[in-house]
Amino acid sequence: MLEWRSAMNLLIVDDEYLVVEEVVTVTDWGMLGITEIYSATNAVSAVRILNEKKIDIMICDIEMPQTDGLELSKKAKENFPDLEIVMLTSHAEFIYVRTALRYGCYDYLLKPVMEDDIIKVMKNLVTKIERERHQAQLQEEGIVWNQLKPVWKEKYWEEMLRGLRDDPNRECEEYEEKQWKEEQDRRLIPILFYQYANDKAEEDIKQTRKKVKEDLGTVAGDFLLPVLSQKEFAGLVFISDEWLSSGTERNGIILKDAILQQFKTERLYEKIGICIGEVCTGREVQSMVDKLRQFAWNNVCSRRQILDIINMPKNSEAIGMPDMTLWKAYIDNGKTVELQDIIRKWLWGKDNEAKLNRRALQMLQYDLEQLFYSTLQENGIQAHQFLYDRENGCNRVTAIGSLEEMDAWIEETMGAVSRIMQDVSNLSGIREQTIYYIQTHLDEELNRIKVASALYLNPDYLDRRFKKEMGCSVNRYILREQVNMAKGLLLNPKISVCEIASRCGYENMSNFSAMFKREVGISPNEYRKNGGMERPDL
Repeated sequence: MLEWRSAMNLLIVDDEYLVVEEVVTVTDWGMLGITEIYSATNAVSAVRILNEKKIDIMICDIEMPQTDGLELSKKAKENFPDLEIVMLTSHAEFIYVRTALRYGCYDYLLKPVMEDDIIKVMKNLVTKIERERHQAQLQEEGIVWNQLKPVWKEKYWEEMLRGLRDDPNRECEEYEEKQWKEEQDRRLIPILFYQYANDKAEEDIKQTRKKVKEDLGTVAGDFLLPVLSQKEFAGLVFISDEWLSSGTERNGIILKDAILQQFKTERLYEKIGICIGEVCTGREVQSMVDKLRQFAWNNVCSRRQILDIINMPKNSEAIGMPDMTLWKAYIDNGKTVELQDIIRKWLWGKDNEAKLNRRALQMLQYDLEQLFYSTLQENGIQAHQFLYDRENGCNRVTAIGSLEEMDAWIEETMGAVSRIMQDVSNLSGIREQTIYYIQTHLDEELNRIKVASALYLNPDYLDRRFKKEMGCSVNRYILREQVNMAKGLLLNPKISVCEIASRCGYENMSNFSAMFKREVGISPNEYRKNGGMERPDL
């Protein structure tokens, strides 16, 4: 069968990072066929990405420093004619719209971006791109309709399940109207197959899809496996006329049981998540698959097993959040291990068995981060930088996907908080870390703010603690170390003064000379000529 569905890459260009983040998180891009999302905060970075990556869609802000979005779009369309562009603007004036359309932009969105607006525009644009690709491939390969019929059929159901067809009948005339109406009246069993969180191998899910095809082929004659996203695909098992001859519901249940038994025998659930729905018609299948996707998304308790919609736990049941009254005291007193045990009892306890969902885990995560933030801020630590900017072994975004991942995130983050709190409580520890960082980064442009940032400390707090131990401020200590290094290097005639300035963190030779003369009393060249002797009156 011809594979003509391809992935798409998206580039978001806006000089405001928060706007970029808002667009990235506004919807499930995977359901629209977007597999990679790149971002740039200026035109130079955007052009570099366009040259290095295959970008299909660019969402670009109009107002940016230096090269604006309209000029960037014009140049991008000239160099990449197939690139589709959606402008992002605060201007509703027609002149901006007219200019954008003249440059070949597909559409525009007004800030602040509304979720419904961007989803509507992107759905239409993705559908347009896919159809153009399919038509081009058909023309190139010269394949007749009858040969492509199975491919178009699967594509039809893909678009239906991914919500790219607001009106199920809007393309009926392009294919065969009667056939598609009959398809929607057929009865079938929908199944959702989804990649488990942290299973990153894209090839694995492709191989698993082949295995699903083999397994379904042993119990069902007519089925499709439409792709929903990079990590999800559906199984549509149609109930044939032979099965229907003696009763739809009874035979549908028999077929469903046969499918479940086959998957259990092959232990397919160990490789991929499986959620099976109830018998429904083609007109109802999108709603049923959406329910399966919602359950799979919220399922944080049941892993590596087949889920049946009739046995799904009711997520509406009240979930009692843990009593956090004493949790901050545990953190302040360094009893993080004991606190982890308390949290684990709540996560894995029988009271919440099979009831916890993503929302409950996210609420727990928010509450814990609030505690961490408060404790770290009280101790002069740049909490936001420590919690969000550092390279965590566990991803905080995916941590709410399962109990195991949440447990790992809590252990990793709480351990890091505990370690840094121990360092802060040790006065000499801060001094030693500060001195070590300065001495190993003297070739960089240093100041107390940069040092404090590297140690996750508030600059004023660091200065007070360091001065108490060393008798001087951080900036003064940096200056002293730079001068001492420069003095030593100036005694080596093979090293130029310009290179010495660079090694001491100065890119500008004049600034280095002025600093040295201010501190030593003579210029670097005079110091070298005197063989390291300073002015007698100093």
